[in-house]
Amino acid sequence: MRPVFDRLLVVFARAPRSEARDKGLPEEPASGFFGAILQEWREAARLVGARVAISAPPEDLLAWRRTLPDADDVSWISQRGGSFGTRLEDTSRRASRLARHVVVTGGDVLPTPLALCAAFGALASGADAVIAPAPDGGVSLIALPTRDLDLLRSIAPRRRDVFARLRDALRARRRQVAVAATASEVDGRRQLRSVLQSLPAFLHAAARRALRRPRRVFPELRFLFDPSDRISPTSLRAPPAAA
Repeated sequence: MRPVFDRLLVVFARAPRSEARDKGLPEEPASGFFGAILQEWREAARLVGARVAISAPPEDLLAWRRTLPDADDVSWISQRGGSFGTRLEDTSRRASRLARHVVVTGGDVLPTPLALCAAFGALASGADAVIAPAPDGGVSLIALPTRDLDLLRSIAPRRRDVFARLRDALRARRRQVAVAATASEVDGRRQLRSVLQSLPAFLHAAARRALRRPRRVFPELRFLFDPSDRISPTSLRAPPAAA
């Protein structure tokens, strides 16, 4: 089947509330932050002439559609597979049937328009693969040829050697690998605080809301004594002076 698009950005992500819950952030404001990340990726894709696809677990697709009611420019991929790596491989194989050049990123990766532009540019210039490291040793952007998508099967989240192992495996197959700029991921409150000042205005405002701790709700104060024992105003007066 001939590809429908020239460029496709796939955001591999759970629904915003699920992502917030997993990161230990308050669901309501943090879901707005992860929704804002997707919107920024859509804008970055638009700037480089790419279509956007969201790959999510089947149970999360409805939540995503509710989050993005104006998503005529978005394609949808229902994740399949028993592990993170097999889901990523399956998503990438199906995406490769939709577009000539496919770049995959995560829903918790902070948008990097320059890295995205560089990735698609490298593919157009003849690179076999493009990968971008994450600060923790993982990967933040991946673009592999169809014949190498089996390498995604062994990828597991939160491993510090993912980038190095994938780069070495591609080089062992004599692939021409382009390395894009590092992109940060948000794995929790600590990481979000560390990148707060570098975020663009739209994401910065959403991140600040996500970092606000929910107010503690105290139970209504109740009298610890019988209401009949309350002291009346007159009892606070001094005794009458002696005659």
